Amino acid sequence: MKVLLFVFTIILGKLFLPVHDVPIATFHITESNAILKIDITFDLEDFSKSLNIKTTEINLENVQNYLTENTSFQFNDQVSNLTISEVKIIRDHIKVKGNFGKSGMLIKTIKVENRCLNNVRRHSNIIQIDLNNKSRDYRMHKKRSVIDLKY
Repeated sequence: MKVLLFVFTIILGKLFLPVHDVPIATFHITESNAILKIDITFDLEDFSKSLNIKTTEINLENVQNYLTENTSFQFNDQVSNLTISEVKIIRDHIKVKGNFGKSGMLIKTIKVENRCLNNVRRHSNIIQIDLNNKSRDYRMHKKRSVIDLKY
């Protein structure tokens, strides 16, 4: 009887555990001192599997190449080249810092193409934009890989 009660308690307990494995990456675009910046966070395991490399092989060069192949950013209808300045592995995540160079203008339109980690089941890319004293968030995924915004 005690064994049955123990097994029942374990099964019942698992029903109420929160599901926390949501595959996402975040892309946070900001402006500071007239420079457009981006901070990106990837899941380490998902990223390494997508590139088919070991986690210890992740470096600035392969992150830059991956982002160049899988993203495109336009501000005011002008393509902006993303330059990665830092890649750090912190626990189970890859933290990436980059910039698009000097903006020198009021951002009125933004177009983002993002196909990062779309091969990961149920993956979403969360785009956070904090520009012109406005904050907006967008969810991108395999079926929504382009967003066109009037800001």
